[in-house]
Amino acid sequence: MANKFEELGKKYGTAVALAVAILVWCLPTPAGMNITQHKLLSIFSGAIVLWITLSVSVATSCIMIVSLLYLWVGNATGAEKNGILVRQTNFALSGYGSAGLWMLVTGFIISIAMTTNGVAKRVALLMMKTFGKTPLGAVLAPMLANFCIAPLTPSNTARTAAMLPIVEGVAQGYQIKKGESNFGKALFVSNTLASSITAGGFLTGTIPNPVAIGMIITAIGGATVQTSWAFWALAAAPTTLILLLLSVFIIFKLFPPEMKAIPGGLTYVNEELQKMGPVTTQEWKALFYFLLALILWSTDMWHNLNATMVAFAVSALILAPKIGVLTWQDAQKGIPWDLFVYFGGVITLSDALTSTKAFSWVINTLIAAFGLQGIPMLPLCIGLMGFTIFSHIIWSTTTAMAGVMIPIYIGMATTFGFPVVAFVLPHAILMGYAFFLPFNTMGNIIMFGAGYFSVPDLLKGGLAVGLLAWLLWAITAAVWFPIIGLH
Repeated sequence: MANKFEELGKKYGTAVALAVAILVWCLPTPAGMNITQHKLLSIFSGAIVLWITLSVSVATSCIMIVSLLYLWVGNATGAEKNGILVRQTNFALSGYGSAGLWMLVTGFIISIAMTTNGVAKRVALLMMKTFGKTPLGAVLAPMLANFCIAPLTPSNTARTAAMLPIVEGVAQGYQIKKGESNFGKALFVSNTLASSITAGGFLTGTIPNPVAIGMIITAIGGATVQTSWAFWALAAAPTTLILLLLSVFIIFKLFPPEMKAIPGGLTYVNEELQKMGPVTTQEWKALFYFLLALILWSTDMWHNLNATMVAFAVSALILAPKIGVLTWQDAQKGIPWDLFVYFGGVITLSDALTSTKAFSWVINTLIAAFGLQGIPMLPLCIGLMGFTIFSHIIWSTTTAMAGVMIPIYIGMATTFGFPVVAFVLPHAILMGYAFFLPFNTMGNIIMFGAGYFSVPDLLKGGLAVGLLAWLLWAITAAVWFPIIGLH
């Protein structure tokens, strides 16, 4: 069914997006809405269809959006001069100056240094050697390695691709038959979900995170302690680690392993470590730069150095002659420039929708229609957490989902009068939770392609872990967030 939807989406998505945008524009402008707001909602409606169907690349969609913002919308107030619309370049390109967007580029440079020099793989193998002597340890070790490298791997896809040969090597070492072994299902389903879980633990854990922070910073008019790398980790990492550990026991209940210990199961790990040989100078340098970035990020609430600028400085060391570990030619091959274009456009559109109060009009209308005036922030936030987690089932990319949902949540916060960071950050943390079907994210597809579990296996595990995640984050919102001042 997912393949059929994707096929139809790619074939007709652009036409449907255009039709939806025109339909929204042709509706009479309601009382209380101005023409600029109407134009922006028309663009956003068409963009949602493009981002769900992926009939054009996300970068192409945002080049279209930026063009429309400049040529058709022009400016935030609808100002005219001598009867001609005033067109402001800064209005159409504002998102491309976002610090969060540049974190995407510099974060990938650090990640590439870690992976191409073998540090990430060595860390994962050493954890497997230490903990992987029992079924539980064998499943947990790559998951914990995933958690350890998440701060410097801003891509679920890259992190999953790095873990796959290690997880598959363990399966082969334990002589697991594809599709038949419960242990094989537990091993691969758990590690598929791990990439999504760890994505929320750190600001640099997946691509949508820094961009969500960029949108939040734009909405509140500047960076604060609560938009720092360290505060995100403080808010998210403890629950992320608890969820990661508890998820294994949930999966083991669903797929009880048929063995208690597997002698010789670490053969693959030992062989790979032997092939890698002793730690090289390049690995030591890459590890040093990784730790330098991690220390500076985790203490940014105290030294007040911007997290993106820390990433710039560390990237400069990584790329520097003699002392570096990468050349620009190597680095640029791994930087997702299409997502840079996409998120720049998304931040720009989000800023326009927020600053013109276009979302506020829609949300105020819905609040009045459903009688939601005066609803407290906590129950609304917890309810929407469940929506955020389980609505992943219809999305084929967390990137597109974040581009749609974060601006809406910012609009809700401003309309209800809630603190924007306190209301939106919990949902930003959950944007990577694509637990349910292979097509929900490329990381799922990578693990599914190994052939150790079926679609129903992933759906069953994903639903169970999704419910656990909702419960844990609800407790976190009620207990932990107020303690750290996020309320």
